[in-house]
Amino acid sequence: MRRSERKDMMREHILKAAAEMYLEADPEAIKMRELARTIGISSATLYSYFSSKDELAQAVVMRLMMRYRDQFMEDLNDPSRTFPEILKRMQLFSQQAKRSVNGKMIDLIFKMYQDNNEMNRLFDSQSDFWKRFVSRGRQDGYIADDLSDTAVFIYIDMFFQYFRNSHHMDKFKMTPQSLQKIDHELDTMFYRGLFGVKGACADPNVKPNKND
Repeated sequence: MRRSERKDMMREHILKAAAEMYLEADPEAIKMRELARTIGISSATLYSYFSSKDELAQAVVMRLMMRYRDQFMEDLNDPSRTFPEILKRMQLFSQQAKRSVNGKMIDLIFKMYQDNNEMNRLFDSQSDFWKRFVSRGRQDGYIADDLSDTAVFIYIDMFFQYFRNSHHMDKFKMTPQSLQKIDHELDTMFYRGLFGVKGACADPNVKPNKND
């Protein structure tokens, strides 16, 4: 095995162990030496992969978000699944993920969502994910024909960029935890607006392009 491959494997091993710890405990309370001891490496070795705790934390969150993105993309590219099935799986996957994440980790993820451009690019309106989502939605007849791609992507952008601005959070006295409590309501409004129909977003019998 080449040295670069060994380094990649070790980096992934570190991130996996760190992610497990971050999901169970307050990320701020986790010490680098404690993580190194858990993995079975020296602190010096750990710092050779991640120069600071902040760098490690950002890598952990990015790994988590990329796993979500990759799972969603896999579903969107699966021709055997209907669009409503994909939406339902996305919603269930998100709900399960949120239940497995402690409050402090939610704070960390949200802070990165506001501050980290690399993470934002994963779910930006022009990302591969949203382009594929809109394409699949149109292909299966769930995005109204009278909504242009330009309007659709602007709408997605407005929805997902809104809470990147801390002033908007302050305006409604929101915290990441309180925002999470109304997340399902925002999801409902988002899909209703995107599909141009009234009602549940995952109803396989409702297609805006069909005449009643």
